[in-house]
Amino acid sequence: MGLNVTSYQHGIYPRSEEVVAATRGRERGRNSQDDVERAFAADREDFLRTQREAGLDYFSDGLLRWQDIFRPLVEMCQGMDAHTLVRWFDNNSFFRAPEVTGELALSSSVPRQMEDDQDIPEPKMATLPSPFLFSRAAQTEEDDRNALMRDLTREILRPVAQELAGRGYRLIHLQEPWLVYFGMDSADWDDFEKSVGEVREATEGATLILNTYFGDAGPYADRLGRLPVDAVGIDFVETDIDELGAKWQVGLLAGVMDGRRSPIEPVEPTVEFARRAVETLGAPSLFVSSNSELELLPRDIARHKVLRLGEIAARLKDLLR
Repeated sequence: MGLNVTSYQHGIYPRSEEVVAATRGRERGRNSQDDVERAFAADREDFLRTQREAGLDYFSDGLLRWQDIFRPLVEMCQGMDAHTLVRWFDNNSFFRAPEVTGELALSSSVPRQMEDDQDIPEPKMATLPSPFLFSRAAQTEEDDRNALMRDLTREILRPVAQELAGRGYRLIHLQEPWLVYFGMDSADWDDFEKSVGEVREATEGATLILNTYFGDAGPYADRLGRLPVDAVGIDFVETDIDELGAKWQVGLLAGVMDGRRSPIEPVEPTVEFARRAVETLGAPSLFVSSNSELELLPRDIARHKVLRLGEIAARLKDLLR
């Protein structure tokens, strides 16, 4: 078949009990900042080692210092703040909603949490919120959310993505659960496509992937398949393959590992499912990862999921090459 298969683990990876204890102890004055740094460094090295052991094709630091997918971007942008705790969809976790307080302007070109990236093996990948998710999760007094989406793209997402591509990040992964969970009106699509297109232009030479999850992508398959990205991610826990049509013009990111449930996926049935999905859609390339980030899982379970992802990807490469 000669199909290219690529694997990576996106999003926030769960922190160890040692990191949680160290950060809480620091807040209560029981240990030092050096204790916190050592705990984070151990977690980081463990995740990098796990990705190497799994044989993944792109590498991440696991966003271990990110409180949520928005906070580092908010911290580096004038005109934004984060106060209100909001539930992260239907999960038992929360994020601080970005709040627009004035004119947007970046104070730095890359989140400080990503400045120390020399130890990440190449090729590197980065996770960012998509323009639609960012604009809908934000709190603002403005009624025009599409205007906010364009502003967030122009002032934050585009320059950050461009800087990351310039720093050697070869894959940019855009999280987009809002679209399939809450839906998107037909009038919003043009602005969404233009916003994604701006990020695409800024990341020339890097792979750009938009990942939908927490909902059924079937009703939006036609428009998703025409976005200016290299691949679209589908949450197959929520989406039926047969709803997605055929003859896709973009690659498929198959979310074959469930980021919200602990059982470890078996290799052969998962491989067969991913093979059937990419062949049914006729996608020109296949990426495999988790449907959502693994932050909600126990760390040991998350580690086993990453290792299993590597096994599944290796089997798919043998099957589809």
